[in-house]
Amino acid sequence: MPSLLVVEGSAVPPTDIAPSEDWVRPPVPRCDIEARVSMLRRRTVGAVPVLDPTGVLYYEDESVTISNAQVAMMHCFLAEFRQVVPRMELKEALAGINVGFSNNALDLHILRLRKRIAPVSLEIRTVWGRGYILEWAEAKARST
Repeated sequence: MPSLLVVEGSAVPPTDIAPSEDWVRPPVPRCDIEARVSMLRRRTVGAVPVLDPTGVLYYEDESVTISNAQVAMMHCFLAEFRQVVPRMELKEALAGINVGFSNNALDLHILRLRKRIAPVSLEIRTVWGRGYILEWAEAKARST
């Protein structure tokens, strides 16, 4: 998540900041803050989504609430963002929260999660025979 640090008076500015961080020393004109925030947003395009403990998924300036089953699956996807998550791992995550299973239950959960995360520019792609990948939506992937 982008962070703008405020360094007080004569304090030593940080030297080990991440690309998603910047710092300013007060007083700071509003136009300078806006410029730095804009730059931080551009640097963090394609950042990893964040899931808070209440089941809200944040990505860039958007957020969406997701169900308990979707939270369980999303933990798997976020641990391996933009990498293949095997179907068995997702089934185990759902079993861990006592979600009943039929033959197509995982497919149904994936379908619902796909619809739920579309507004925040994320998508789940199927990797046939292996599992699924959570990544940026197609239009966003092309722009980065």
